[in-house]
Amino acid sequence: MKLSTDIKHFLYGPPGGGLCFADFEPYQVWMTRQAVKLPYCYLAAGMGLGKTAVCLKAIQVWRDKLGVRKPLVIAPKAVAEHTWPEEIEKWYFARGFKPAVLVGPKEQREEALRDPEANIFIVNYENVPWLYWRLPGRKWDFDALIYDEATRLKSGKLRTAKVARRDGSTGGNRLSAFAMLSRRRFGFKRVVELSGTPTPQGLIDLWGPFYLLDRGKRLGRNITAFRERWFTENKYAYKWVPRPGAFEEIMDRVSDVMFALREEDYLRLPELKVVDRWVTLPPKALREYKRLARDAVLEEKGIVAVNNAVLVNKLLQFANGSVYDTEKGVHHFHKEKLDELESIITEANGAPVLVFYSFEFDKDRIKKRFGRRVRVFGESPNDMRDWNAGKISILLAHPASAGHGLNFQHGGNIAVWYGLTWNLEHYLQAMKRLHRRGQRADTVFVYRILARKTWDVRQRPILEGKQDEQDAIMEARRVIVNGGDL
Repeated sequence: MKLSTDIKHFLYGPPGGGLCFADFEPYQVWMTRQAVKLPYCYLAAGMGLGKTAVCLKAIQVWRDKLGVRKPLVIAPKAVAEHTWPEEIEKWYFARGFKPAVLVGPKEQREEALRDPEANIFIVNYENVPWLYWRLPGRKWDFDALIYDEATRLKSGKLRTAKVARRDGSTGGNRLSAFAMLSRRRFGFKRVVELSGTPTPQGLIDLWGPFYLLDRGKRLGRNITAFRERWFTENKYAYKWVPRPGAFEEIMDRVSDVMFALREEDYLRLPELKVVDRWVTLPPKALREYKRLARDAVLEEKGIVAVNNAVLVNKLLQFANGSVYDTEKGVHHFHKEKLDELESIITEANGAPVLVFYSFEFDKDRIKKRFGRRVRVFGESPNDMRDWNAGKISILLAHPASAGHGLNFQHGGNIAVWYGLTWNLEHYLQAMKRLHRRGQRADTVFVYRILARKTWDVRQRPILEGKQDEQDAIMEARRVIVNGGDL
């Protein structure tokens, strides 16, 4: 059958026009269909499965079929600033989009918001309150919502914590971004929530994202009712434990709008090799570590842990080599991890290395050791572009700022954890910055530098235990797409 010129352009684009709908994988076509036909859905698709392109295609169809004219995208700062605009440029069917990127200084945001040609609005999480108050009432006329990385909604808190003033008083609780979006939910014709790591802490994370989707239809009108119905509080561990049968009942309730697509079902990825590089603290440092663990204080250095949570954090700092005192001063105890990092970089033989750090003093010490070879992600607007172009030897990144939706796979295949994180979402997202579609190397190496006889030994299995619970949820909602259909 001979295709008309219009249909050819829709499917394939004009010559040299960029990627188009015909370049979609079958599973992307299927995800697009869900986003179009359902009034709301949760796409828990693995990292690297092209969720951004799917949403751009859905927005195009919403515009043509549903009259959507002002979609709002909420995403992590770096993703809002770089990934979404770059994807719009890449896809032919998105060429009619003029993004207003509401990130950065207030003047810059105001100018973008006033752009008369803008027809897709992209804001980072932190600026949602500014946008809410900037466009009160009927002026808030966004009619579709894409929430990129929906785990940010997991707390379900309606009010922010009180903020201490300089005079010691505290201001009143203010509306949270979650509450603001909930109040404006009625104006959205379509809502799509995205995540590659939907439940870092397990089932308890689902209420917030689902309330914004269906206003409590599936999991209850408030988080208290959700907890009381399906969980038991463990007051000693400060966590909510699912009751017998809760997993199956909750999964059944969300089954019509939550879909999990796993990378291994659709992508041919290089081998991922995770290598633990163990270091041993010098005898003097180990004695001081044990004293801090026993007494919760190193009095001569002004290091005091007021509770167990603070103590664990101090011990993890110590494992990395330094500890903050009560005045935010830094005390250095050893350089074993720094030396091990240098060994890994030397073994890389000139290949670029992506390093994830935990604390500011880690960043400062690494910069001091390696000098001009180091670039800190986020300090320059061109960091990701320069990394992927091979212009950066050592890129330092905090997993909270460089974990979500960023494409680092073109710049190297070696990553290092200088110290782990408690946040499973940040951990899993960071692990996939290099191990994703487009990586040219046969193997991606991830080195974890860990200190023997410290809390590093206990932190690793706790992270892996959290991952098991999330994997069970992903497996329960797993879909296998073949040729665009289930």
